[in-house]
Amino acid sequence: MMTAVRNFFNQRADTWDDEGVRERSAVSERIIRGLGILPGSRVLDVGCGTGLIIPWLLEAVGESGHVTALDIAERMLRIAREKHGGSNLEFIHADIADTPFLDCSFDEVVCHNCFPHVGDKLSAVAEMFRILRPGGRATVCHNESREEVNALHRFIGGEVGLDMLPGIDEMERLFSDAGFVEVSVHDGEDMFVLQARKPE
Repeated sequence: MMTAVRNFFNQRADTWDDEGVRERSAVSERIIRGLGILPGSRVLDVGCGTGLIIPWLLEAVGESGHVTALDIAERMLRIAREKHGGSNLEFIHADIADTPFLDCSFDEVVCHNCFPHVGDKLSAVAEMFRILRPGGRATVCHNESREEVNALHRFIGGEVGLDMLPGIDEMERLFSDAGFVEVSVHDGEDMFVLQARKPE
């Protein structure tokens, strides 16, 4: 399944930024800036794609922080690497359900516009919990409502036609069962934001 998703995004990598992806970037910027990520934070950008939110993450963490951009589609990573650089930015080709990171590696894990495409969501959320430091935060966010996200994927069909963002109750349960606390979900007209914290 993840091979199909990987192929889908690899095939579209070269034209991704021209396919209307940036049309709602103002909402994405508002979401990322609104997270209040602290200077010096170590942040994982899950499903970074061509790097839409990387500039805002780098701005948030400052020179003393670090951003790791992860994606399963290597062509997406190549474009992101060509567009963005810095001594405090690195790119990793991996699946969020099985990462190479040590325990407690990150202060923040941000999954922007990609959670529906995660094949093994249980393992992915467990992995987020493992790689977050105690007190660290996981965020799943979209620059559309849950209903719009799912409708778009059904419309596109093919490899992503069944890639759905689970219901609010299921999302809360996924993160709570993995050990997260303070799980909150906002599903508005123009955005979906779930936040959860790893206990201290």
